[in-house]
Amino acid sequence: MNMMKWALLAGAAVAVTATAARADDLGALKTQIEALQNRVSELEAQPQASMPSGYSLLSIRDGQGNFAGAAPERAADRIREESGFTLSVVPTADVAPTAEVSVSGEIRTALLYTDFQDDDNADINVRGRIFIRGKADTAVGEVGGYFRLQANGGGDFSDYSENVKMNKAYGWWKFAPDWELLAGYNDNTAALQTSWDWLAATGPTRTFGPSNPYNEQIRLTYASGPLSFAIAVEDADAGVKWENGEIVDASADRGDLPSVQSYLMYSTDSITGQIVGLYQTDDLGDKDDWAIGGGAALQITDGIQLMGAAVYGEGTSSFAGNLEPITADEEFWSGSVGVLANLSDDTRLELGVGYEDYDHAGKALGYGGGVYWDPVSQVTLGVGATYIDYKNASVIDDGKIDNIDNDNSLEVFFGTWLRFP
Repeated sequence: MNMMKWALLAGAAVAVTATAARADDLGALKTQIEALQNRVSELEAQPQASMPSGYSLLSIRDGQGNFAGAAPERAADRIREESGFTLSVVPTADVAPTAEVSVSGEIRTALLYTDFQDDDNADINVRGRIFIRGKADTAVGEVGGYFRLQANGGGDFSDYSENVKMNKAYGWWKFAPDWELLAGYNDNTAALQTSWDWLAATGPTRTFGPSNPYNEQIRLTYASGPLSFAIAVEDADAGVKWENGEIVDASADRGDLPSVQSYLMYSTDSITGQIVGLYQTDDLGDKDDWAIGGGAALQITDGIQLMGAAVYGEGTSSFAGNLEPITADEEFWSGSVGVLANLSDDTRLELGVGYEDYDHAGKALGYGGGVYWDPVSQVTLGVGATYIDYKNASVIDDGKIDNIDNDNSLEVFFGTWLRFP
């Protein structure tokens, strides 16, 4: 601005010198110089363009933000780091938070063939998801949140539902170094994070071995280096209420108190080990429910990972896969093993086997896998199959016992995963 001022004054001075001989124009030139000086002063006094009050930087970039406080997720549910976009806000005041919000979406569409209980069906399965994660650094630590909107259906003798539900929603508060409080609706705390269902099972087919539900919870987590520990109170799972040999409620609350779930984990780049536990009161049966389990995952070479997990318990349905307890105090055990192999930089293979054994619900042996190709980060193509062999099996269907007996289930799929923006 000073350069403009001096340039204008210099130009005016030259004009004065060139016309000095003309005394009759001197007064007019003086007036013009004064007007120019006033204009320069006005320009210097104008405020500079600025960001909205309280902010020094607003930015939008591709990919996800840094959300270390977000809870672990099943491999099939994880958000790819390069997907979506992130809006970042960096305030000027030290007391105001630095905030990030990331948004992304995914559409999974699969041609799914199912052969089960003397019937078969080929149909299109569709699942749409929108993910939103955000965090803010505050004076009392990082506060963040995550929610996922989903609509799905089709295939496996079902139709697509246009109803959208928020099937994950939770927040976290990192209130001290290494400590975090999580509250909301998320994978249950005692989920086996080295099982086939957690580390693989990408395709839209039945899983096998132990699985896990989403659940309402308040969880406290400690994590330092490779060691982490979590304990939570969660909504007690539902059970089957029998009276006079008949089912009167297929989804009755087991108790008036929440369950207690926990895990202890040691994890590095090459090996992960975990043990889990669950306890809850059970008003439907004569005994309280409990479960204990564990597992490990081992990176044996670059691109090849072995995994395995198992659980033993009584009453609870928190690890149900294809089968679950149909009586209040039913004992069970379940396990799975698998291998993940990167065939190339953009192609991976999943293979696994799992077993479920319940005192009254029967047994189920499952195995399957898939091959997945990622030509770019926004696109995945996959093909695979799952086969479940039931033995003396029964499940609850529409409030009644459905005797599967010794039937089997075969599912084959070809699918696409398209991610945006």
